Amino acid sequence: MNRRKFLKNVLGTGAAISTCTLGNMFGMSAAQASHFAGTTAPTLVVIFQRGGCDGLNTVVPYGDAEYYNLRSSISIAAPSASNANAALAINDVNRGHNNFFGLNPNMSSLLPIYNAGHLAVLPTVHYPNNTHSHFSGQDFIESGIPNSINNGWLYRHLASQSRLGGLQGLSFGSDLAKSLRGNVVVQSLTLLRDFGFPSAAGDIMTRLRQNVLPLYNTPATANPARLVNNTGKIMFNNIDTLSQIDTINYQPANGAAYPVTAYGQRLKETAQLIKNDVGVRVVTIDLNGFDTHSNQGGAEPTGSHSRRVKEFSDGIAALYTDLGVRMDSVIILTMTEFGRTAKVNASNGTDHGDAASWFMVGKNIKGGIHGRWPGLGQTQLRRGRYLQYTVDYRNVFGDILVKHLGHTTANIASLIPSHTYSPVGLFI
Repeated sequence: MNRRKFLKNVLGTGAAISTCTLGNMFGMSAAQASHFAGTTAPTLVVIFQRGGCDGLNTVVPYGDAEYYNLRSSISIAAPSASNANAALAINDVNRGHNNFFGLNPNMSSLLPIYNAGHLAVLPTVHYPNNTHSHFSGQDFIESGIPNSINNGWLYRHLASQSRLGGLQGLSFGSDLAKSLRGNVVVQSLTLLRDFGFPSAAGDIMTRLRQNVLPLYNTPATANPARLVNNTGKIMFNNIDTLSQIDTINYQPANGAAYPVTAYGQRLKETAQLIKNDVGVRVVTIDLNGFDTHSNQGGAEPTGSHSRRVKEFSDGIAALYTDLGVRMDSVIILTMTEFGRTAKVNASNGTDHGDAASWFMVGKNIKGGIHGRWPGLGQTQLRRGRYLQYTVDYRNVFGDILVKHLGHTTANIASLIPSHTYSPVGLFI
């Protein structure tokens, strides 16, 4: 049912106004609700590059000669002061990565963050028993359990700390991120500015409360009625909270400039959510368009892959800049379901592969390059085609859960089942 028909059906009948406190809407005490709205609690922003982003043209292994043998038509040149389309050198002498890796030149907005020590680069992230299916790959990663999607790893995190309901978890995209799926509702929306009702709607919200909210307060002791009631009350509270955020007149701080795209708008609205202290602890954001089977391009700004990684990077840099000191308690994690084949295909693109490049941004992390490089030689590639992974994605999650989100090593097994956690060392 669309919004117009919904309003027509529910605004015509009268009912007494029923009030709900913040606490009982969330199914928690008022004291707990107040605690969750604090300003210093750690927040995680997860950006998913959907489609399988080509890691080898994102983090360019120019020090591996095989890279140029495999990708003659789409390769990116080694760093050079005289070549604007050359890779941007990123060195990490402490971990043995010197004069070897460079960022795609269209990702220049991330270079100052890397040089400040606030960007971790992971060029070889994946998981065992690799799949080349977009759907299975996304399921495995977002559940944190290969071969499973019963619920998401971020859902389990929130549930373990009784932080479900309300706005503790929020998903930007066309659908609820699988990482936040579970038995309790988590808010999903395309854009914050499209959620709720415009101010020009007058007394619509008052009449909705009069006619609809009492229905959700009807006593219910069993599912699904209880679930429907809780979901409805949370929806009303979320509309009330989010309607107070002015997305139209917001001016980013510190000169931050977001991409003028849906992705850029979602990142800008994420900054507003964090600054307005609405209690958000986990935000997920989708960025599509990385399935580059043909005409992928190399470093030229008009190439399909380069355009996407520029938007991706510029958005991250804008959020980092806009949040300023708030980044002291915020981590940005990026992921994709798989990388691409090491060798360019006949259509000047790349096909589904294995290991991918992930990134993490924060002021309390160990910046630099993480993970052993497996090599691009014929005998070093899996089946002669696929870059092998050296960092298990579940260990990345484990580092974040323990070092940022406050879990103990002992309870990681309940959050990432069927895996023995081995720290990557991503935090100071």
